Order: sequence, then C-alpha cells, then structure tokens
Amino acid sequence: MAGGRAIVMKNKGIFVVIEGIDGSGKGTQLQLLKDQLSEEGYSYELFDFPQYESESSYFAKQYLNGAYGSADQVGPYTASLFYALDRFDASERIKQALADGKVVIANRFVGSNMAHQGTKFDSREERRGYFVWLDSLEHTMLGIPRPDLSIVLKVTPEIAQKLVDNKEDRNYTDKKRDIHEADLSHLQRSVEVYDDMCKLFPKDFKMIDCVRGGKVITKEKVHKLIWEKVMPLLPSNKSKNDSTKPKNMYVEKTDKGVIVTDTGKQFLEETVTNPTGQVYGFYDKLSPITIAAAMARLSRRGDDMRITILDEFASAQGKDEALLKRVITAYGDDSVQQLVGQHIVVEDASNLLTKKLEWGRLASYLEQSTRYIYFDQKDKNGKYKYFTPKNFNKKTKEYYEKINDQIFDIYSEMAHQLTDYVRKNSKVPEKEQDIAWKGATRAQACDAIRDVLPVSTKSTVGIFASGQALESLILHLMSDETKEAQDVGQMILEEGRKTVPAFLERADRPDRGGAFVAYRQETAQGVKEIADELLQTTHSKDSNPVELVGFWPKNELDLVSTMLYEYSGLSLREIKKRVDKLSYDDKKRIFDAYVGKRLNRRHKPGRALETAHYSWDIVCDYGIFRDLQRHRMVDDLAWQDLNPRFGYDVPKLVDEAGLSDKFEKCFDLSLKLYSYLQVEGYEKEAQYATLLGHKMRWKLTFNARQAFHFVELRTTPQGHPGYRKLCKEIYDKIAEVHPLIAKSMIFVNEDEDPELTRLAAERYTQWKLKQLDK
Repeated sequence: MAGGRAIVMKNKGIFVVIEGIDGSGKGTQLQLLKDQLSEEGYSYELFDFPQYESESSYFAKQYLNGAYGSADQVGPYTASLFYALDRFDASERIKQALADGKVVIANRFVGSNMAHQGTKFDSREERRGYFVWLDSLEHTMLGIPRPDLSIVLKVTPEIAQKLVDNKEDRNYTDKKRDIHEADLSHLQRSVEVYDDMCKLFPKDFKMIDCVRGGKVITKEKVHKLIWEKVMPLLPSNKSKNDSTKPKNMYVEKTDKGVIVTDTGKQFLEETVTNPTGQVYGFYDKLSPITIAAAMARLSRRGDDMRITILDEFASAQGKDEALLKRVITAYGDDSVQQLVGQHIVVEDASNLLTKKLEWGRLASYLEQSTRYIYFDQKDKNGKYKYFTPKNFNKKTKEYYEKINDQIFDIYSEMAHQLTDYVRKNSKVPEKEQDIAWKGATRAQACDAIRDVLPVSTKSTVGIFASGQALESLILHLMSDETKEAQDVGQMILEEGRKTVPAFLERADRPDRGGAFVAYRQETAQGVKEIADELLQTTHSKDSNPVELVGFWPKNELDLVSTMLYEYSGLSLREIKKRVDKLSYDDKKRIFDAYVGKRLNRRHKPGRALETAHYSWDIVCDYGIFRDLQRHRMVDDLAWQDLNPRFGYDVPKLVDEAGLSDKFEKCFDLSLKLYSYLQVEGYEKEAQYATLLGHKMRWKLTFNARQAFHFVELRTTPQGHPGYRKLCKEIYDKIAEVHPLIAKSMIFVNEDEDPELTRLAAERYTQWKLKQLDK
C-alpha cells in the first residue's frame, strides 16, 4: 500500500475490514457477514474499533467527545496516534486468530484514520505523505497486522446522518452525534478521501456503492456484494469437519453412475423445459449467471449437463457470483464470458460518443432516433440536450454553449415549421390523417431538419453485450482519445462490476486491461506521428461520394469453385482445375443455381459469396453515417475526425419550405465555433461543433453476401433518402465489376411484394409435401 509492506509470516486465516463513514451500515453488515460465515462453517473473530470498552480507547473517546477541541483543531498526526495505540492493543489477538486459521473481521481499521484524518489536508500530495507515514507507523513500527481486504461502504453524508440519528445511545459519548458525525462537510470530505484511497490502493480497498438512484439499496443486496468479494479469499480450513457437509439431495453417486433422486427430478421439472429429452431450454428458476457457469463446465465434465447442474449448481442459488468466480479461476474456463449477457444503458451520450459505443461487432444496440424525436426540449436547468466537454476553460465553455443554444433555437423553430409545411401539403385525405399519418409526416420533417443538429446532441444508447463484448467495449472506450469516451468507459466498468464483477476483474489490471489501453494509445500516437511526418497533408480535396477502391476477385465466376466445394469430395485445388476447363455457360449455370430463386431479400445466397470483397471510401453527411454504421458485421470500418471542410447539402424539402436561410445560418454558426475551438487548442473537442449534415469521410470493407443485406435493406422506399441514394451508388459500382452478383440483388429499391410472399409460402407447402412423400 502506501509505504512498503512489513515482512510477516503468512497467515492461515484472512483479515477483512468493513470501512465507511459513520452511518454507512457497517454494524449491520458485520452481523450479516458473521451469520454467513457461521452458516458456511468458518470460524471467525470480531473486532470493533475503537475498542470503547477497553482502556486503550481513552484518548480516542476524549477526542471524539471534543475534549481536545474540534476535529480541525486536533492535527491529523496527533489524532492518528490515539487510534493507532488502540489497534496496537488488539494486534496480538488479531495475529493469534489469523494463526489459528480464523476469519478476522473488523469494524473500522487503519482505513478509517486515513479517511477521517485525511480530510485535514488541503493538497493531495500532503495527504498521500500522511498515508505513507501512517502505514509505516502502524504496520512497520507497531507491527499491527495488515488487512487482506478493506471494504468501503459508500453512502451520501446526508443519508449517513439520518442513519446515525436512528442509532441507540453509545457508551463513549452522551451526544446524539460525535464531532465527526455532526460535521456534514467533514463527512463529505471523508467520502472524497475514501474515493481517493480506493483509486490509489485498489488491491487494499474495494468500494461498494450502497446508494442507487438516491436510495439506499437493501441490506441483503449490500451483503451479497460483500460476500462476493470475501468468498474467494476464504481459507480452505473450516472449523467444521467436511463430513458435516450436507448431503446432496438431488443426486446419489453409486458404482454404476449418478442416480437422480425424486427431489432432483422435481428440481429439473422446474428448471429445464425437458428433463429427459435431447434438447432443452431453461426456465427462470436458475439465474443466467448460474446457467452460464454450468455451461462453462461442459468442457471439463462428461456428464449430461442436467446432472452437472444437480451435482454442482442446484444448491448454489444466491451465491452466483462466488460460484462463477470458482468456475473461471479454478477451472480456467473464461469461455463463460460469452454465455452471459448484460444490459447497459448510457444516458446523455453525445452523437460523437454514440458511434464509439456502437463500435463493437458482437453486441446489440438501440439508440434514440433523430427521425421520430424532436430535440427541442430543455431540461430542468433550462439547458438544451447537448454535451459540453468538461475540460473547457470558462471562456471557451461560455462561448461553446452560446453558439449551441443559438443552433438549437433555430432547429426548434424549423422542426415545427417544417412539420406544419409537410402536413399542410400532404395529399392524404383529411379523414385518413390518423396517428400513423402524423407519425409519418413528423418523421419526414425530422429526417430533413436533423442535419442542423450538432454532433454534441445527447442521446440514450441501450446496449446488450456478452461479458466478453462488454469488456472489449470498456477497454476500447478507456483507450479512446476523447475524455468523454474515457469517462464513460470507466463508468461502464464501475456499474458492470455491481452486477457481473467476475467478468470484469481483468479490465483494469495493470497486466491485462491496463496494458491493452496503453498499447492502443501508444500505437495510435505512433502511427499519427508517422502519418504527419510522411504524408504532410492536411485535408483531401477528393470528395467523391462513393469510390470503390478495391474488389476481389476480378472475375466473379472464380467464385464457382468455392460454390461447388461443399457438394464435392475433391480438394479445392482439384475443383479449380476442373472448373477452369468449363465453358462460360456451365460456370454461369452453376452460379445461377447457387443463388437460386430468391423470393424476398432475406433469402441470401450461401457463404461462398463471403469470399468476394469490396472496399469503399465514402464521403457523406454524418447523419447518413449514423444510419449505415449500424451494419457492423463487416471486415473493416473506420472514420476520420469530423470537420466542416467537405461542406453540406440543403435538403430539397427544406428549400421548398423556404427555410434555407435559417438552415444555412446553423452551418455558419457551426463553422464559427469549430474554428474557435481549433484556435484555442481543442482539436479533438472541435468535432462536437460539427453538425449531422456536415459531410465526413469513412471507409468500410464488406463481402458480397453482406452486400446483399446492406444494399437491399438500405434502398427500400421507406428509408432515408440520403442513405438510399448512397447505397444505390454502391450497388451501381458493384454492377460495373460483378454484374452477375448485382443482377442477383433483385430487391434493390423494392418494397416487400405480396405476390412473392404468397409464392414463398406456396414453395414451402410444396417442399413439405415432397418430404412427406419420401
């Protein structure tokens, strides 16, 4: 920790401390922890500091009663001596309990001194010097045992004081609150110091946030979080003999194998959809974490998984996280990270951050739509919904918010004016102008006017990710160049650890997550420096909307060999030699047969088409990029920093409604703000000043099979006119180099055809009849 560890003999037991400001619930949690240890068969010994019943606490009691003056009048080093001597008095008993293999649990320890006395320092440097001194005094000079784990219970000072007032009378003071408890600002500073301690010494201090949404979570929930941290550290030697371990009521192990008991059969009836069949799913009796842990055991246990569940997991309900840690650490099977999903919501993400959040291929995302929502509302503080970087100085912040407010004022006015214009000019009969019509006309107006929304506009993003995908997202955010992404990455890590801590243990370990973040940032910086040196350019003048920069194969009929591969017993080399000798007509016949008769756009040809690839360099507005970036199952996707240099287009609808001047005014303001931020040295933050209608450059590579989905879906008539036009250009360029593939994309610019839907159903009926005849 702060000042080098003293050399001590390894203990047989473990030493756990519950820390936190007064009123944080330490006493309640100590009792619950004692009860759990007894239930699990562990021998423990409890210590409560200060030891008010002992003479060793005399000076501490006097100090807390104000006999020596206020807390600020008694220096931190002096007050620390009062508590250190009290702990020294108990140190031999603690050492003996640890030597006996007991679990030592304490209410407060050295961490309390660090937190309460640490508030008396104005600078962090002085405070950290005090930490070093205190560590040396207690653990080196006085030889007081060092805890294996100190758990900090975090509550707000206001809540803590209310809980203190509910306490019974204490024998060390005749006041309702002692000098620490009575000082709200002292409690607030103590919370801040505890936060600092947890960041400085993450191996020694682990924080549990006991307040969610302004309310204290249940004591049972807090206990569960504590037990998850304590359980992996517990000694193997319990006070009870292993023979007293309860018999498994679900299975009996015999020489002939495992027999499921009647109780086990009943458990399976309630747990799986099919207790005896080949295929089964799960009801909600077991938690997703337990199910994932059981699945992870598949690689190391040969039983029917239902037997594994009954043998190892049926009795583990309520201990999911500890059980999962055992699976991951004891069995080394972190494949379980792929089996459990986690929902995470990020509120108030700028539209720059939303694309970074949605970067990962293997997670699912939902985002507030600029097509159906007016972004014209102000919050309770009178602020529009846009993000302001925290690192701006006061002058820059004021100017940034002034320009953004002006843009949002104009947007708000135009959004409603354009909606009225669309509805006024609608050709839908008045009697048919229902709720659906109102939604459609609103969407039409929002589609056109969204271009003036700044990239700083805030959105809510919902994420569903496996543990593995979540960890990857966190690491990529924490290694990003923008402070907003780094902060949100850290917040996702903190919140994720409250629900799936076992998945995220390595995210900020120096040798794992920390090294990954350093690697990405150093690599990015290195490439940027070389690019600046060797390319010596600022911004490209090329602004072609769609450029096909590479494709493979040159002859699309070269795919025929791959198409035949799974239907043959020959090697790929042998197939290619024979295909080379075929006529064009024979090759085309194979190609057409492989594509088949498609009756809707979901009928995509087989994976042989994944061999063909197209690489694109695209210039389009950021709003279109937002829509198309959702196609993440591609081979390559990257984009350049946003800037206003590629210009913008005025939508036809905006021009027809007579709103062009207001529309262009927003872009003038944006350019003014962007230039200002560049001059002030906020190069990365200047991106927030650009608008969704500003054009930007990005690239992607996808295979021909993905092209079917990408092009056909994004050219349907109900789509945004901007991306429909761009995807049609992509299709045209594919047609130039691979006409057969393009010809197979028969649903470009097409809606679902009811006649084809009928034919699809008829095809299935005929196929089913043939199967029955067989």
